[in-house]
Amino acid sequence: MKKLLGIVFAALVMAVPVAALGQVEANAGSMKLGMHFDTTFRWSPESQKNPDLDEIHWVGYESVTGQDVFLELTGKLGDRISYKILEGLVWEAWVPDFNPGTRTVDIYVRPIPLALPFEAYADFKIMDQLKFRFGKHLTPTLLANTGVHQMKIIHTANAPLIAETSSNFGPTGLNELLSVTASAGNFPRVPLPLSVTGASAMLTFGGLEITYTLFDEWLENEDFGPYQINWGDQGYDFNKTKGGNVALGYNGQLGPGKLMARGFYFDELTDVNPGIAAVIHNVRDSGWGLGMMYDADNFFLGGEYTTSTLDYKSGVTFPDDKNTWSGYYVILGGRFSAFEILYRLDYIDLNNFSSGDFVAGLGSDPDIKTFDTETWHTIGVNYLVNDQSSVGLNYVIRAPEQAEDLNYPNTNEFVLIMEIDLL
Repeated sequence: MKKLLGIVFAALVMAVPVAALGQVEANAGSMKLGMHFDTTFRWSPESQKNPDLDEIHWVGYESVTGQDVFLELTGKLGDRISYKILEGLVWEAWVPDFNPGTRTVDIYVRPIPLALPFEAYADFKIMDQLKFRFGKHLTPTLLANTGVHQMKIIHTANAPLIAETSSNFGPTGLNELLSVTASAGNFPRVPLPLSVTGASAMLTFGGLEITYTLFDEWLENEDFGPYQINWGDQGYDFNKTKGGNVALGYNGQLGPGKLMARGFYFDELTDVNPGIAAVIHNVRDSGWGLGMMYDADNFFLGGEYTTSTLDYKSGVTFPDDKNTWSGYYVILGGRFSAFEILYRLDYIDLNNFSSGDFVAGLGSDPDIKTFDTETWHTIGVNYLVNDQSSVGLNYVIRAPEQAEDLNYPNTNEFVLIMEIDLL
């Protein structure tokens, strides 16, 4: 614990000179440097060691993890052209593992040290109300899909269950892992588009913004699922399949606080290999969402809902030819001097399968409908050191729907997070 407190203290001291980063002159225009990193200490005790036939063993953990480390370069070239490069050096990834033989479950957060651009784009302003964006950039879907973790928007160490982390696939619950096992590794829940390569048109009127994005296929003909970290838009294009996203958003002052609201719809046609035998052609992935966040001096609240359908039609062994998942979160909190106290409810329905025709490793072969939802409760206290730095302590109560004839372990966790954000 002393080492952990030392790390937090040193990082906060570093934030003071780094926060002074400002604009520097370039040969043509100006540019600005920024950075972001966050570190967590996570603790979850072991539960149900040496399990009986109807029990699951939770390994537990006690870990210090550097989750996100990003560097940013932004600038302008004259009055009409601006650019942004956001380079990821360390990415947050959720890694699940289940051993059916020993009935042992392990879900942990680990860093992926991999230098890749999360965003690299140029904006061309045609007029004050219209601009075009070209390159790799964040798709406007959920407000909580910030990619890089940001406490000022998410307020907690973990992103919502329906959202993503920087490495694409977001928080993984116990039932998501068991669903993968029950479907022999072919569980097709695909997260929403995040960082995509393409072109966007943005039309603004005051605080209202309409965005249309045409992007290279989100799935990129790669395996999908929480076991995979090598799929998603890799920044290149090799076929004719494309996706589109349209979003209507508002960002402006309302009463004593600031309101952010957004609705979106996306649709893409892709070729995807779901890990069965061969590539499936003309798979359709589509979904929509709606949400808002309101932030005033002394309180904040928000919530979002989303649903997504993967329609793979034929050539697979699922009892249905498509899967729809949906979920929501609601968050509220109050500010008292430099402290925030908050609560968030997360709920996700992982699939709409109606058959128990699944195999692989769950003993009594329970119907997948008996363990296809997950509920998390997060209680947190944050200390706002300054506008760029914060420290938060969260207690996460994980309450998955219990599968038939299975006794679930206690997987609750404490998370201490320290974040410096100069993006």
